[in-house]
This record gives sequence, structure tokens and C-alpha cells, in this order.
Amino acid sequence: MPTPAQLKKIWLLSDTVLYPEAVAFMHKHVQESEALPTSQMTGLFNAAASEQYPALYQFVTHQRDRNWPNSKMHIKKFYTALEETLTRLHRTRLRNEFHLLEDVPGRSVSETRQEMDVLMALLAREFIQHVLAENGVLLQTEEERRRQKARGGDGGRQQGRQGQQGQQRPRTGEGNRQQGQQQQNNRR
Repeated sequence: MPTPAQLKKIWLLSDTVLYPEAVAFMHKHVQESEALPTSQMTGLFNAAASEQYPALYQFVTHQRDRNWPNSKMHIKKFYTALEETLTRLHRTRLRNEFHLLEDVPGRSVSETRQEMDVLMALLAREFIQHVLAENGVLLQTEEERRRQKARGGDGGRQQGRQGQQGQQRPRTGEGNRQQGQQQQNNRR
């Protein structure tokens, strides 16, 4: 079980580091191919909801290693990039960059591994939630472009840009964390 300090740090990392990285991850993927279909988003979301990092990692590698038809090779590319990101997060960033894993004298290797899995499940879930949220935004944007094109071109494109200026999308999970913090404070 992560400590309250570890949870706060994960939430802070989620908002300040993982969110912008997830947005960049999805934009790069979409530039090179296309957004994930809804069925893949649902499957990945369900896998990320698991509290078992090995199960999530196994899901990602299974999807990466599937024999995808040529029309769906963008899905294989997505899972390949996601697996690389998760591996880097697990091998170097968890301990060395984020300093989430503390060396405790007398702790066994299996206890350390178990703590790493719990922390990785939380970090991966945060990252994946941001990725999926951005994927949804990109799918919606693409759908709006298709509708505009079907209606006959630019009609309203300039107005849409003006309406979007200065707006920020809420980040996934922020409301839940704030609500949880408020409930915790109310108990005191």
C-alpha cells in the first residue's frame, strides 16, 4: 500500500509530468498514423484499472505482439510505443527520477518488487488515463472535421478556433482527487 506522501507525489507527477507527456505521446502517434478506436480505448482502460501492474504490462505486450492486419498496424505501433514508455517508467524513472521507491534496510527483494508493482500500477494508470482522454479529444476533433467537410468545407472553422482560444480541458482524475481530499479533510 502506498503511503500518503507517495500518493500525493504520484498525483503531482500526474498533473505536472505525466499529463503533458501523455498529450505529446498521443499527438506523435496520431501524426504518424491515427487515433485508437473506441474498442481499444475500452480494453486499455479496463487493463489500466487493474491494481496489478504485471497484468497491465502483459495486456500491453499481448496487444503489441498480436498479428494485426495491415489496416490496423497503427494499433500495433501504439502498443509498441506504450510498452517502451512503461518500460522506461519502470526501469529508470520510478526510482531515479521520481524518487518514489525508498531503500528500506531489511526489506526483502520480493517486498521491494511488490511495492514497485503497486507504484507502477498507479503511475501507469495515471499516464494511460491522460493518453485515453487525449485520444478521445483527437477522435472528436477528427469527427468534427469530417462533418465540416461533408457540409461543404470551411463553414465555421474560423468561429470554432475563436471559441477554443483560452479554454483548457480538465485533466482526468483531478476532480476525484480534489473530492477525495475534501472528504478526508471533513473527517478530521
